[in-house]
Amino acid sequence: MVKERSLIRNAAVVGAGTFLSRITGLIREILVSSMFGASWVTDVFFVAYTIPNLLRRLFAEGALSTSVIPVFSQYSEKSHEESQKFIYSIFTGLTMVVSVVCMIGMTFSPWIVEMVGVGFRSEPDKIQMAINMTRIMFPFLLIISWSALVMGILNTLHIFSWSAIAPVFFNAGTILTLLLLRAYAGPYSLAIGVLVGGVGQFVIQLYPFYKKGYVLRFFRKFWHDPGFREVIRLMLPVTLALAVGQLNTLVDRIIASTCQEGAVSALYYADRLLELPLGIFGIALSTAILPSLSQLVFKNNPQEWNNTFTQGIRLVLFIMIPVTSYLAIFRNEAIRLIYERGMFDSVATQMTAQSLLFYVPGLVFFSMNHVITKAFYSLKDTVTPVRISVIMVGINVILDLILVRYLGFSGLALATALVAVFNCIWLFFSLKRKHAFYEKDRTFYSWLVKIVILNLFFIGLCWGILPVVQNLQSTLSLLAFFGISLIIFSLIYVLLSQLMGLKEGKSIWSFMLRKLVGKG
Repeated sequence: MVKERSLIRNAAVVGAGTFLSRITGLIREILVSSMFGASWVTDVFFVAYTIPNLLRRLFAEGALSTSVIPVFSQYSEKSHEESQKFIYSIFTGLTMVVSVVCMIGMTFSPWIVEMVGVGFRSEPDKIQMAINMTRIMFPFLLIISWSALVMGILNTLHIFSWSAIAPVFFNAGTILTLLLLRAYAGPYSLAIGVLVGGVGQFVIQLYPFYKKGYVLRFFRKFWHDPGFREVIRLMLPVTLALAVGQLNTLVDRIIASTCQEGAVSALYYADRLLELPLGIFGIALSTAILPSLSQLVFKNNPQEWNNTFTQGIRLVLFIMIPVTSYLAIFRNEAIRLIYERGMFDSVATQMTAQSLLFYVPGLVFFSMNHVITKAFYSLKDTVTPVRISVIMVGINVILDLILVRYLGFSGLALATALVAVFNCIWLFFSLKRKHAFYEKDRTFYSWLVKIVILNLFFIGLCWGILPVVQNLQSTLSLLAFFGISLIIFSLIYVLLSQLMGLKEGKSIWSFMLRKLVGKG
């Protein structure tokens, strides 16, 4: 039986590594915002980064690692030789396909930039810089795809820590590049940093990979491996689903480039801040839960699969609802602390906080979508999420065009949040209707009432202290507030949840105590 404590432990490992990566990522964003502000330079960079980053999510950290885990879960039960042959095959096929994509992307960069940066077409200097940056960053896709393959193998073996901290080395590489090369390369140091950071993220994962006895090597007959064909079969619809989903980001960038100067950057900075709790909790839980769900499907244990999935959903709601409230209430202070310095002025803070306010309602649903989608993938159903994603893109475009007229660039953030809600509801109904493994949690609604009551108290606590926080001006005082309040508010929340009989609070408290006394 997969215990809830085991899920919390695995998620905590991923979450801790993700926390470090998000913190170093925020340091990187602080450095970028301080050096370049929310200006036309950062607008150009973020537009240039859109396509390589989108493809990274398709080939690398999205479709590849997700599709490898269910298949390698079966190989891990067989001989080491068969597992190694499977890795050879995936590495060879992946390298060939992604290399071709990189060459095509670099060749057609002018067309790509003109398509994404619609608002730059009348400004040749911006267009040329975006083209050059795009060409510099495209090889990053191949490096990060190798990284994702190694990550998928390690996660299947329940080795989460190395992959979780790997993005720290990506951020460190970009930070060092900015510090060392900005004086010589100017804005292009942003693009070079992405490439250097990708190398760091890949290399750091090779140590535990090799320690397990695996190597990366080219294999001439890769196509004949049945595991490779199975990964391709799973990967194609996942890639399509992610591609369709990433169209939302692409559409947002295109429309934002036609809004006021700094709109693209404000949305980007707000999204990056949102990804801090999303990565630490939501994505960490979904990453930890997929290998367990996949192995339970392989063992044909629907009851334990359902228990594990239910635990994941409850933990997401238990953690992310108060996080959403906290971030919404203290958004201005958080952005002031993280970004407002150098070229990033009070106007940029206001624009970013406005974007964040409209993004935040979707945070719980972004997290739930990750867990539910992983449940589909564990069942080797990669088609249903695609169909839903296609419809969601259409809804997103419609909402973008409507809301941007009334709310400006903030309407794009609200549209994204609303689409997350619709997507979550549809995924749940589809999982219930199509798969016998999933059974409705009959105690869910009574449990949810307790969560709502608990969070109403939590919101009152945050609102009560807000006037005091708004008067804090110095960076140190804001940093002290966030550090102390996160600890105290979390303890109050967990303790109150125990008084209300919520077992998630008990499990988290037990886990924390065991860590404090060094027992696991």
